Amino acid sequence: MILYIANRGEIALRILRTAKRMGFKVAVGFANQDEALPFVEEADIRLPLEGREAKDTYLHFEKVLDAARKAKAQYLHPGYGFLAESSQFANLLELEGIEFVGPSPESMRLLGDKIGSRHFLKNLNVPLLPSYEDKDQSLPALKKAAEEIGFPILIKPSAGGGGKGMLRVDQIDEFESALSSSKRIAKSAFGDDRVFLEKFLDPARHIEVQIAADKRKNIIVLGERECSLQRKHQKLIEETPCVFLSPKLREKIWALSQTIANEASYFSLGTVEWIWNGKDEIYFLEVNTRLQVEHPVTEMVWNLDLVELQLKVAMSETLEKIPLQPEGHSMEARICAEDPTQDFLPSGGKIHRLELPTGLRNDFGYREKNEIPSEFDSLIGKVIAHGDNRNEALQKLKTGLEQLVLFGPTTNRAFLVRVLSDLRVQSGELATNLIQSIDLGFDVKSGLSLVKDLKAGNFVGSSLATLENEEIEDLDYYSPWGPVRLAQSRGSSVHFEEFGGQKYFHTAFADWTTERNRNKSSDTRHAAGLSGLETSFDESVKSPMPAKIIKVNVRKNDKVRKGQVLLILEAMKMEHQIKAPREGVIEDVLTKEGEQVPIEAELIRFAKKNESP
Repeated sequence: MILYIANRGEIALRILRTAKRMGFKVAVGFANQDEALPFVEEADIRLPLEGREAKDTYLHFEKVLDAARKAKAQYLHPGYGFLAESSQFANLLELEGIEFVGPSPESMRLLGDKIGSRHFLKNLNVPLLPSYEDKDQSLPALKKAAEEIGFPILIKPSAGGGGKGMLRVDQIDEFESALSSSKRIAKSAFGDDRVFLEKFLDPARHIEVQIAADKRKNIIVLGERECSLQRKHQKLIEETPCVFLSPKLREKIWALSQTIANEASYFSLGTVEWIWNGKDEIYFLEVNTRLQVEHPVTEMVWNLDLVELQLKVAMSETLEKIPLQPEGHSMEARICAEDPTQDFLPSGGKIHRLELPTGLRNDFGYREKNEIPSEFDSLIGKVIAHGDNRNEALQKLKTGLEQLVLFGPTTNRAFLVRVLSDLRVQSGELATNLIQSIDLGFDVKSGLSLVKDLKAGNFVGSSLATLENEEIEDLDYYSPWGPVRLAQSRGSSVHFEEFGGQKYFHTAFADWTTERNRNKSSDTRHAAGLSGLETSFDESVKSPMPAKIIKVNVRKNDKVRKGQVLLILEAMKMEHQIKAPREGVIEDVLTKEGEQVPIEAELIRFAKKNESP
């Protein structure tokens, strides 16, 4: 049997390993920049898709179909994202005689399409938030609907998931630009720019029910997950079970989720998502007709392989005798190439060092020396912990993240440690807006404690026997704590290494990077997990990452105010606004819409103060 995996990164690798264990021969297609990734190297059949962007590779129907044909695949697994919820693509596979590892095209149209599913669910008396899901996608119709629903609202792509393109709008004068942005992201990520509007519930908690069903209408519920810890409507930390949900409410959403699956003649894995006010009100959000990013926490608690279940259902096997014995608690954290101190701006580049925590499950799509490209999602991998109870799982996950060493791209590792250290998170007082209230600043107490340990020669986790030299130069301005002498010990409180003229530093609670032999008077250090760091402004605006120019809002000689949006960039399937660092006059615009620019590319030049261009 041959399985074609129509995806990339960590999920492609995770599917591949289960498929091989089950006896499948595995084929993958890959974008140009993905050739050296583990999912390609471990595949039995490797087929280049000849392109760099999603629309030319993993979203391109004909290229993916052609690769599956060449591989002589009998099955195709879409993973998540890309073509995973495309009923049109699933129909094409049927015509080719290739089994889609997922639900039927009819169920996908009914539930996977966010607009279509709401029409269906209204007839089942499923509780819904006020929304607009009519076919009229014109600006006047959507704008009128937004005012009728009442702000704040969410603009949500109909074909998507994972928070991509989902934007909150608080007032009518923000609506048009947010709508344009949401549609662009949806088109780029899913090939479909339709959106719907929904009332924004705040505060709220995000709960989802995992279902599995076979082709004989055997439907099982594999618990619920809490996914309330999010940034920009994208999940960062997930867990199961939600121990704060009342038995009555749990029973209600389990039963409703089963009813939805039954009425839709659903088979395969699916997730029914709910928004909860933390008390006694809960509303339907959407059905994701695919494997979820956070599926490992369910696997850890229920001791099941969900990809194996998917493949067995695709092979027409039954779920009647699946053992259902949940044990303990599991939590997952997503390691992303992004900078929390810069509004989660994506990063990228080569991974120079990657040391994964021991004793935990690590689902990573990259290895040392791999490059993280700007054209795809920022997810590098996931760390998953299991314990007898919630506190044990949380502490194991926190310890694992403290141990994780990743030098190269800026990541959210240290920020995740901060989130898990927050007393509200530890006590379970969660909400979808909680993360934005967590301080991104440097933990002074931790820093002072570390300095004290360093000066006393106390090192955590290892002896002082290290590499060639036990001590290095004073860090001075490089260090967030001032002059400190560090041991070059991988297991110590501070671990540092040099790659390509950069020094990378790691502690349990912060990561930072400096240039080697930098002039101290012009220090522009960069750190993840540290705040108050400023970048210099030399009369020009530069690209903070490799990106595509989506929109240019200014022209030569324009007068702009501080904070005005100058350009919109797209990187890692997200849009990012570049704002004016000060008021002034535009001397020159050095880029154009549609252009792909490298990091540090000069985009806009300001006229010097008191001078005309």
